Amino acid sequence: MEDLYSQIDFIVSGGALKLLTDFLGSKDLPTLVVEPSGEDFQVLDAVGLVPDSLIIKDKDLHIHSLFSTNPPLVAFEVEQAKGNETWPFVIRMRGSHWELYLLMKKEPESSLVDELHSYAGLVRIWRTVQRIDETEKQLSRLSYMILATKSTLASIFEPMPLQYFAAFLTDVLHESLFPKTVVVFKDQGSYLTVFNGKAEDIPERRGIYAEPILPPTPVITHNEAPYEIVLPVTEGETRLFCRMTWDTLPDAQMINFMELLGNLAVRAIVINNLRLQNQQAASYISRGEFTVLSLSNVLKILKSAGTEDRFLSLLVDIFVEQCRLPECILAVWDKARQGYIMADKRSGRIKVDADPALLPAPAPIPADQVPEISYNLEEGNPDLIFKSWGLAGCPWTGVASMHYLFPICDDTSLVGMLILGSDALHRITLDKSQLASLHLIAQFAAYEFRRF
Repeated sequence: MEDLYSQIDFIVSGGALKLLTDFLGSKDLPTLVVEPSGEDFQVLDAVGLVPDSLIIKDKDLHIHSLFSTNPPLVAFEVEQAKGNETWPFVIRMRGSHWELYLLMKKEPESSLVDELHSYAGLVRIWRTVQRIDETEKQLSRLSYMILATKSTLASIFEPMPLQYFAAFLTDVLHESLFPKTVVVFKDQGSYLTVFNGKAEDIPERRGIYAEPILPPTPVITHNEAPYEIVLPVTEGETRLFCRMTWDTLPDAQMINFMELLGNLAVRAIVINNLRLQNQQAASYISRGEFTVLSLSNVLKILKSAGTEDRFLSLLVDIFVEQCRLPECILAVWDKARQGYIMADKRSGRIKVDADPALLPAPAPIPADQVPEISYNLEEGNPDLIFKSWGLAGCPWTGVASMHYLFPICDDTSLVGMLILGSDALHRITLDKSQLASLHLIAQFAAYEFRRF
């Protein structure tokens, strides 16, 4: 029994090929034993010959044209055909999932084909066991990939910055497909930057990296060891490229898993973008509701001011608090002095003495001479703005370092102006909604001036 086990183990471990070549050697038949390998043939063994190469091009043999391409009708079969000058005699041994070719220099005896049937049966057993082993490996790898997909699904749709998303993708590819290297690039429009890897790894933006529309399908970009595959993950303006290398070419299962992961990654980017848009919309609505409520309270406070001094002081307080700018000057038209005077001033949000200088104007400037609702003083000189209104240059110190000017205009004239600025250490920029809110307060204040 032990001898039987040893013989079977010898056959299924590759001994079937050894028995075949020993038999051919006993017949004094110089032979190459080859099998298909892609479009060519790989030499498995040689009897009485020393091959020049382990790979033989089919164009040198034309073996496929010698035999029928129909599938075998039995478990295995052995056929003989005449070849070319180099290999005048060819025998094919094949089953449903395997083929071996015997390339011979000498013509074999007519009985050889019948004698080879038992050896073809041994080769069939050997190849069947090999196929079962390979299938078990594929099933094991498939099971692992399914487990990896399960783990990936639990995290890939979580909100995360793009840099962390790229790192997550790198980890998943490493742990699922075991590539030799993984590098993730981001397309910046005219060049690529690297998210995970070294700067010298960055390729030129051409070929697959420059294609305008790319499905998340793996593309083999180097078909020799080290084999290189690029997985595009693109959605809108977001374009990532995962470049992986292996010492052996990945099989169809790995390619399919890469494509699945690419589709998941694209969906994750879409969902995260939608989530971000929803958050921004909700924030905008919330900010709008807060602005409306805030303006309502502001207008109530201004209406409650019983004296002009109290009204002007409250107006400055409100502007300083609304925009968080610590520097503020309020100037109003003074009929008695016939010009615009500084009515209130804040520095670091604290009330300080106003500059007594006068900006002469016999009458308030007509409203139609003040076309803008606000002015960015970093883009326009205050003196030039005042001159465009028909006034002289600005007489007040500190205005040159301010950032914003809000005219206070009613239907007919410019009744005053608010000038605001940041301190030297904390530069504050107002957005469109803040500018609009401050304009509404200034406009409301212009009509309230009539009470005094």
